Amino acid sequence: MISASIKRPAMALMILGALPVLWVPLCVAQQPQQQAQSNAHPPTETAKEALGPSSDSIHPYRPAGRDPFKMEIVVKTAARSKTPKAVGFPALDMRRAEFRQKVIAARRSGQAEPDAMTQYLVSELEVLGVFSDGQGQGVFLRAQPTGTTFFVRQSAKCYNGQIVRVESDSADLVGSRVVFKETSFTEVDGKQTPTDRLVAKIAGQK
Repeated sequence: MISASIKRPAMALMILGALPVLWVPLCVAQQPQQQAQSNAHPPTETAKEALGPSSDSIHPYRPAGRDPFKMEIVVKTAARSKTPKAVGFPALDMRRAEFRQKVIAARRSGQAEPDAMTQYLVSELEVLGVFSDGQGQGVFLRAQPTGTTFFVRQSAKCYNGQIVRVESDSADLVGSRVVFKETSFTEVDGKQTPTDRLVAKIAGQK
């Protein structure tokens, strides 16, 4: 009995002596696991820094002056001249073509055809002489571009004017004067303005 009681305390002492040896390896084994857990789950503040700035701190780009990314296209327009500019008339070929169209339109509509003298300008008409009959005075005209002769009376019209009066002496019809109203056009700032003037032509003079 004595030997059994002695053996039990001795075994207890041996077990107690072995506990520190087992405890140290367990502590050493737990340290790498704690370090791995700390690396796998970083602190919350570090994660926020990796995501970048918050939406409240971001503001749109507002340039102080001209936007460098915007291309400006400047269209320069020519300044219109304020000086009156004379507007010419169409060439004779165009005027004759226009006259033929008017004749065709008049025939289709049953109206009177326009006078052939309306193809010519005042400057193209030459006064050959003046005549008088029961209806009054009349004028002999010749169109210089074509040599066509016309027998017309006061108020007869041409392309850019008309006869306004005949000044003649019954004793000398050759020296009579025929007064035309001639219309010309000037353009200022894109707008055409008509101007009338009186042009006197003496019979027998070119």
